[in-house]
Amino acid sequence: MNEGEIEKAVKAFWKARSAGTQSDSHPKAFLDLIAADLRRAGWTEVRTKADGDASIRVGGYFRPTKAWDVVCWSRDKPRIAIELKTQADSYGDNENNRYEEALGNALDLRAKYGREVGLGFLFIICEEETSLRVTRQRVPDVDAVFAESSHVSRRMIFARRIVEYKLDDWPLYDAAAVLVIKRDGTFYHPEDKDLGLLGFAAAVTKGRKPV
Repeated sequence: MNEGEIEKAVKAFWKARSAGTQSDSHPKAFLDLIAADLRRAGWTEVRTKADGDASIRVGGYFRPTKAWDVVCWSRDKPRIAIELKTQADSYGDNENNRYEEALGNALDLRAKYGREVGLGFLFIICEEETSLRVTRQRVPDVDAVFAESSHVSRRMIFARRIVEYKLDDWPLYDAAAVLVIKRDGTFYHPEDKDLGLLGFAAAVTKGRKPV
């Protein structure tokens, strides 16, 4: 993908929201970009929500199945699973829910497949006054990294840590990215280039090839 394609995806996202379409359809353009990158890398059995719920359902360890947003299959086995979350309002109300879902999904798949599946997580968040506002943490044992943090900066901290954290010497996620969008259609990537969307597909598939 390139910057121009991302710009078109951002505009498509806002257009879908303004049209009042179902929330599942809002991030479709972003999923299509990721799927296209995966296909260019040689993955042929790439499935997204547009291909139907059954095509993106992967078996779990703690629960029967989970529908991911993008799944690459090979010989009837999942090889890549990617989750995408978008947030353009109610930042505080849903913040912990987003984190808990992402952590639980990764643990469930790692417990069943270990390193057999490459895991990726993408967070798209809107930058505006409420998401940039610093929120004070009112407990005594908060990690210092969260001091003076905002909703936007905490998404980046989360993305970095889910890649750095090891579970039995495996990263919880193989790759994570954050894209910050604005209501005028512009966007930007984190300063940490490892969290950028442009290299996301390559990072999640690193060391893995379709078979």
